[in-house]
Amino acid sequence: MAELVLGAPFDLGDPRAVDAWLARNGVTDADADALRSDAPRLGVYRGLVRTRLRAAVELALPRFRSRLGALFDEYFERYLGERGPRSHQLRDVTTELLDFMAPLVASDPRVPLWALELGRHEALDILVGSLAESPKPGVLPDLDPERGLAFTATARVVRTAFAVHRLSDDPRDRREPERIPTALFVYRSPEHDVRYLEVTPLAAEILEGLLAGRSLRMALGAATSALGLPLDDAVLEGTARLLADLAERGAVTGARPGKGAAGDLQNSTEVAENARARSAPKGTE
Repeated sequence: MAELVLGAPFDLGDPRAVDAWLARNGVTDADADALRSDAPRLGVYRGLVRTRLRAAVELALPRFRSRLGALFDEYFERYLGERGPRSHQLRDVTTELLDFMAPLVASDPRVPLWALELGRHEALDILVGSLAESPKPGVLPDLDPERGLAFTATARVVRTAFAVHRLSDDPRDRREPERIPTALFVYRSPEHDVRYLEVTPLAAEILEGLLAGRSLRMALGAATSALGLPLDDAVLEGTARLLADLAERGAVTGARPGKGAAGDLQNSTEVAENARARSAPKGTE
């Protein structure tokens, strides 16, 4: 059935082609007779399944599909024939297709360098939107340098080499994205909307550390070290302001239990209290 639905087409009205299909798959006796008699209807089944799979992907990736045109058709057919869906969930087909395409388009000069990033950006709506957790907005706990922070399960940092998130939502738009290294903090709001917050390189490094389970001290130290920046009052204040904003959005849900190595993050609690009433960090949503 997988060959019938996902493989290369063959004439189901041709008894010899049907017999060859059955023989390739070791179908004999009564089962083979039943499938021969149902061969015309099996063609309808093939069309229904393939149409549904394609419709799901096109709904999730309208701009990706529109910009690639015939190349999308080519790669979609290859995906069905060479790999096919591995998940029982229809929503997973989009990500599976993009994963299948990734090593192929890397060496295909017909596909723009930014195309796959656009596809993955569009797919985030389904990926993040389908996750179970969506907490209510909260209040940032007092910042303890030896503890980490808990985030909604929908939160993640996504990095791209192109600013694909700035493209128009119109599938007919053909403008290409700027080649600007970009970091987005992505999460689902308590209103069940997928949100994208463009953050600075430093903010992205800090958030990645916290999402990985690091303490606040470790996340700050690793982030500033990676970017060659001093861990000064400006960094502490900006971090507290960022985390307070994310708590209000429902992305930060509390503090992680337990403590790490002893140490001190100067004035972190005071900075957090003062920052709660301030504006969000630089970025666009």
